[in-house]
Amino acid sequence: MKLKSLLIGSAALMAAATGAKAADPIVIPEPEAMEYVRICDVYGAGFFYIPGTETCLKISGMVRYQMGFTSGDLGDTDGWDKYARGELNIDARSETEYGTLGAFIKFRGTSRNSSPVATPGLNDGDAYSQGITNSGVNLQQAIISLGGLSMGLNDSIWDTGLSGEQDVGFFPYSRVHFINYTFVGGNGFTASLSLEEADRNYDWTPNVVGRLGVSQGWGSADLYAAYDATGEEFAVKGIVKANLSDRMWLGVLAQYESGVGYYSVDPFDDISTYSASAVNAPGAEWSLAAELGYKFTPKLKASLGGSYYSDIGHGSSGVDGWKLGTTIDYQVVENLNAKLAVTYSSYDGIVGGVVDPDQWSGFLRIQRDF
Repeated sequence: MKLKSLLIGSAALMAAATGAKAADPIVIPEPEAMEYVRICDVYGAGFFYIPGTETCLKISGMVRYQMGFTSGDLGDTDGWDKYARGELNIDARSETEYGTLGAFIKFRGTSRNSSPVATPGLNDGDAYSQGITNSGVNLQQAIISLGGLSMGLNDSIWDTGLSGEQDVGFFPYSRVHFINYTFVGGNGFTASLSLEEADRNYDWTPNVVGRLGVSQGWGSADLYAAYDATGEEFAVKGIVKANLSDRMWLGVLAQYESGVGYYSVDPFDDISTYSASAVNAPGAEWSLAAELGYKFTPKLKASLGGSYYSDIGHGSSGVDGWKLGTTIDYQVVENLNAKLAVTYSSYDGIVGGVVDPDQWSGFLRIQRDF
């Protein structure tokens, strides 16, 4: 009996052991690690790393609503000119052995009021509204950069003026295809050279624009020179901005043009019904502008400025003109700003068939940045 009991017990033990080995163990998988968006503080606020890369990305933009007005003697220009604008910016950057590799894209959409249409059969002057028909979205900027070298579509480096709205027209056209190199030296010194193309299939020669600048605690000074290869004319411009105190600043701008060219001023750029044909050509041989501003509070600042234009049209009209105006900026809350600008313009000769025209213009702008 003892031998039989021993054999039965051994068999039972072996069966139990075999059954234990046959059962698969229960394995609980560990959860995959979540990849959170990392903040990139290398290039300032708002950048984050694109997941799985070392490229930093920033998305920003603005929404603007502006109510402009024009009233005066230069043609039938009395009335409101309203528009809405939205911009979306995409900024991507990463570091390489040759410096920062960047890509910047700006999309801009603008919608303006359309002009009324005269109704046949009604009394002279009667018309009906068309609604908001003048609108569209375009690629405003597309820039590739590596270190100090950049290329693509952008505003010309010539497109720099005073901070107020009294230098309207000092470069009304702005956008160009370009190849640019900027050198950044010590003590706030910079130098830029840009080859710019504003024509389509005209010739093989680009426009050339150069800038020398310095920016320090007292303010900044910039000297520009531009050559329009199409018009075979040149222009030079100097801008000085001085911090008179921690609240007051002064800006002065002077420009000379050899003749009508792409980099000419347009003294009538703020007049909605003006066209260059009114005086045969825009531009002015000498142009001067100045601005004095004061920051009353961290949220409120204002400036008073004026500009003068000599020989508008370079002999085609023989007209001189000047403007005087004020700009008030107020920060309603963070990233919401209001701007009010009012300008008075006067010209001492025939412009667009009107003698001694006087013009009031301006706007109220509300802008939300993000």
